[in-house]
Amino acid sequence: MTSSLGGPVGAAVVLLAVLAALTALSVASVFVVPVILSILLALVFSPPCRWLRRRGVPEPLSAAAIVLSLLVIVGFFAAALAIPVAGWIEDAPRMAQEVEWKLRNLSGVAAAVVEAEEQIANAAAVAAATDQANAPLEVVVEQRGPLTEVALGAPLIVAQTVFVLILTFFILASGSLFYERLVAVMPNFADKRRAISIAYDVEREVSRYLLHITLINAGLGVAVGLALGALGMPSPMAFGLLAFAMNFVPFVGALVGVILSFAVALINMPSLFDAVVVAGVYFLLTSIEGQVVTPWLVGRKLRLNTVVILIAVAFWAWLWSIMGMIMAVPLLVTMSVLCKHIDALKPVGEFLSGPGPDPEQS
Repeated sequence: MTSSLGGPVGAAVVLLAVLAALTALSVASVFVVPVILSILLALVFSPPCRWLRRRGVPEPLSAAAIVLSLLVIVGFFAAALAIPVAGWIEDAPRMAQEVEWKLRNLSGVAAAVVEAEEQIANAAAVAAATDQANAPLEVVVEQRGPLTEVALGAPLIVAQTVFVLILTFFILASGSLFYERLVAVMPNFADKRRAISIAYDVEREVSRYLLHITLINAGLGVAVGLALGALGMPSPMAFGLLAFAMNFVPFVGALVGVILSFAVALINMPSLFDAVVVAGVYFLLTSIEGQVVTPWLVGRKLRLNTVVILIAVAFWAWLWSIMGMIMAVPLLVTMSVLCKHIDALKPVGEFLSGPGPDPEQS
């Protein structure tokens, strides 16, 4: 007696499997996210490790040098951003009130709003004084501030960073062990060759994408820092570093940077016009990067559907928060490469690809 899972039953089984996988990825995000990030870093730095190995440098030594370099970069970012970002987080409520107040003044309704608020406050004070004798003892629990929340989450972030660096070191130091095991489990020579081709293609495309994006974001960070410094913004280097980091998140990172630069400028600059100029310059620089530089340097080799990128960023943000947004496009690149090599997934690859000729056919 044979049975098959076709029709509605098969679709239900697939749906349940997908939901179970998503639940597992969400629940185990504290472990899964650092592992995937380590694999992506290993894909980026495996070609330099092999290049050094061919010139006589042992892979453990090159892996240690790469990981130490990453540690220095992370430490530099943490030291450079700690003071200004901590100040922004601690002053976020006050900044929001000041921004709201200045924007209200522009519409000419601030006086009426303040008068109404004072009347409400006076009425509330009279009512409170009347009921004070009969009021029960009230216990007020002070809420933790945003800086306290960040401090409480810092040990987990540090632990995950250390885990990522250690795992990246061991993956890089193992050299071609993964490829040797991949070849060993394939049943015949054709499958072995195809598996190695897919693995190297994924490595090449992901490393190329991340390398180009890193260089582009570094240029954007320098441009933002210099431009905002010339406009008289406080902590221009911090804004440059934030522009570099946030631009790894497509679309959302640039929008957050524009809003943050406008809010800080509105508080620290003399007029609203100055704040608009600061935000406009930030927006102009990110627009040039997103519409000209990145398509010219990356788009010629890698074409992805813009709508799919937005959906991927939103999906991985929902699943893994900020780190999900950062890893969304590299994961999409990996999926796109896999679809090119697997016949059953080629329709999916066509959907993922953006406009223009296929790089492999040009």
